[in-house]
Amino acid sequence: MNELKVAICYQKVASLINKGELCAADLKCLDKETKKAIWKICLVHCQQKIHCNKLTYEAMNEHEIA
Repeated sequence: MNELKVAICYQKVASLINKGELCAADLKCLDKETKKAIWKICLVHCQQKIHCNKLTYEAMNEHEIA
């Protein structure tokens, strides 16, 4: 597969990762600043997913108790 060299805004990358349409493993960062930004997007995304799963788990437990 041929590589494409493109520039894309931070918000668009974050949106695609959050929707599951793009994975950080698919990206090759060309500088340290970009790599840090991608890591930040991934960490925020994971934090949101963990928080969401925690709330779902807590809601299930509350339902069982009630």
